[in-house]
Amino acid sequence: MGYLADTAHPLNYEQTKALARYIKEHGIIQFLHLYKKFKDLQQENIFWGDELELHLLNINPLPRLQLNSEYIFNSLISDHFTLQPEYGAWMLEAVPSKPYEFTGDPEIILQNFKARRDTIKSYCKEGDVLFSGTVFPLLKVGDYYVPTTHEKAGNISEEKNPKVISPLGPNFKHELLNPHPRYAVSCENIRLRRGEMVKMLIPIYKDEKTSLEKTDEEPYPGFIHMDEGIFGTGNTSLQVTFGARNLDEARYLTDQMSVFSSIVLPLSAACAIFKGKLADTDVRWDLLCNSVDCRSQEERDPSSSKYRPKSRWSSISRYISNREQCKEEYNDVAIPLEKEMMKIAEEKAKEMGIELDERMKSHLGFLFLQDPLIIYGDKVFVDDETNTNHFENLQSTNWNNVRFKPPPGMDSEIGWRVELRTIEAQLTAEECVAFCMFSYFIAEMVVKREYNLYLPISKVDENFKRAQVRNAILTQKFWWRKDMQKESPDEYLEMTLEEILLGKSDSFPGLLNLFYEFCKEEYGVDIQGEWAKKKEDAGFQVNKLTENMKYFDILIKRVKGEVPTIAAWIRNFVLKHPKYEKDSTVNTEVALDLIKAMTAISDNEKTYEDFM
Repeated sequence: MGYLADTAHPLNYEQTKALARYIKEHGIIQFLHLYKKFKDLQQENIFWGDELELHLLNINPLPRLQLNSEYIFNSLISDHFTLQPEYGAWMLEAVPSKPYEFTGDPEIILQNFKARRDTIKSYCKEGDVLFSGTVFPLLKVGDYYVPTTHEKAGNISEEKNPKVISPLGPNFKHELLNPHPRYAVSCENIRLRRGEMVKMLIPIYKDEKTSLEKTDEEPYPGFIHMDEGIFGTGNTSLQVTFGARNLDEARYLTDQMSVFSSIVLPLSAACAIFKGKLADTDVRWDLLCNSVDCRSQEERDPSSSKYRPKSRWSSISRYISNREQCKEEYNDVAIPLEKEMMKIAEEKAKEMGIELDERMKSHLGFLFLQDPLIIYGDKVFVDDETNTNHFENLQSTNWNNVRFKPPPGMDSEIGWRVELRTIEAQLTAEECVAFCMFSYFIAEMVVKREYNLYLPISKVDENFKRAQVRNAILTQKFWWRKDMQKESPDEYLEMTLEEILLGKSDSFPGLLNLFYEFCKEEYGVDIQGEWAKKKEDAGFQVNKLTENMKYFDILIKRVKGEVPTIAAWIRNFVLKHPKYEKDSTVNTEVALDLIKAMTAISDNEKTYEDFM
C-alpha cells in the first residue's frame, strides 16, 4: 500500500480533518517541485516489474488465517525478491529484488515467480501454507484465524480500553490488521468520515436450496452482505508497473492502460466465494471500491450538490495525456474536481516558472478531491522542496485501476511509471507470467506504435460493470475501438474478449494479431510462424520472444472457453463436492479441500484438470 516508512504516532480523526487543507496544499507544492525537477527527464533504458500478493494460512486441522506471519518476515533472505507487509497480518507481498530489463525472455520472469513461492514455502512452519487464491473463502466465518501470540502495536482504542467500542464496529478484530499504524487508523478514518459502516453487497449464487430469507447475518436477501473494509482490502492481486521514457509517454500510457485494464479484469477472474458463500460474480472489483468508500451520505446521494459518483477506489474518471489523440469529449463522466487545489497549483506553478497544462491541473483536481486518511504528528511541517510525504498521502490512497506514478522522491533515480492494478491473483507461476508479459507487450506496442485505445470514459465504466457479471469472459461484450491507429475515427464496437484478443472478421484484427505483426516489424521475429513449427517439432529452436506463445495460450484458451477461468473452476469445484448441500454455503470441509487443491496446483503437484 506504500507510504509505510512513517512509524510515528498518527493523529486522530479530528486532528487529521483539521489539517486536511494544509496537507493537500503542501501536497500540491511537493508535486510541483517533483514535476519541475523531472518533467524533462528522458530515459532510454526503462525497467518494469510486478507485485505479487499472497495469503499465509494454517490448515491444521481447519483452514484459518495465520496472523503470526512475522516469523517469515524476520527470517527470510533471498537474492531474487524482497518481502513486504500488506493490509492483513496474514498477507505477504513479494516483489523482485531488481526491476526487469526487457529481453523478451519469459523464462526469466517465470523463474522469479517460482523462486518467490518456493522460497517462502520453505520457511513456512508445519501446518502453514502459502495460498495464492485471491480471496480466503472463510473470512469472518467461524474460527477463521489463528490469534496472535503477542501484543500488536498501533493506534487502537479498543486495546487500550476494552470498554470502548472501535469506530470499526463491535465485532472488528484489530489483530487481523498489519501492526503498522497506517492500517488501523486509515480504516477507522474511512469509517468516521463516512459516518457509518462501509456496505458491500455481492449477489449470491442461487442454487436449489439457497435461502433468500432476511436474517441477522444476511439482511439483504439475494446478496452476501459485508460491512468491514477487510473483506475488500484483505484480498490479493497481481500488479504490474511499467517504466516510461518520459513524462509525455507516462501520461499517454496511463490513459491507454486504463482502457486495457477493463478487459484484463474479466480475463483474470479468480473470485467465486465471499464470506463462506458462493457469489454470482467472478471478480472482486466492486467489493474493493465499496470497502474503502469514505464518502459521506451527502457525497453518495446523486441528488446532492456534493455528490461524488465514485469511491476513492475506482476506475479513473479523466484522461490525463496532453496529446492530440486525447479529445476532451472522451471525458464524458461528470466528476467533481478540487477547484481550490487546482487554483493553488496554477498559482504556485506560475511562481515556480512551471507551465502546467489543463489536463495535469485536472488530474491534480481529481487526485486531491479526496481527504488524507492518515497524518503522522512529526511529519506535518516539512521542507516541501525535499519531501514528498504529503503528495504521497493522497497519491497512495487513490486506488484507481491504473496509477500514474511520478518519481518516488526528489533524489530518485527512478523515472515516470504507470501501474496496472486490475489483474486478479493467479494460482500458478505460468499464469502470472502470461498476464505480466501480455500486459508488458501491449504497453510497449501501444507506446511505440502510438496506438489509440481511447474510449469515452462512460464506456470504460460500462466495461467495468460488465466485468462483474459471472462468466463475463464468455457471455459479455466489451467496448473497444474499431481502429487503433493514431488518427483513426471515433468508432467503437462491442466485442467478446475472444474477438478483442483474436480478431472479429473484417471489423477488428485482434490485439494478439497486432502484436504478432509488431514483433515482425520491431524485432524481426515471426513468433506465430515459429510457434507453429515448434508444435510440429518439439526440438525446433525458436527465438526467446516466441517462447511467450506458451503463456499466451493460457489466455487464448480462456477466451475460447477451452479452459475455465480460476473463478469458474472454483465454483465448479464447490458445486461438485460431495459435502456441498446446494445451498450456496461453502462449509469448512469443502473450503479445506478447495484450499488444498488450489495449493497443490500452485505447487505444481496437481493440475486444474485433476479436479475437473
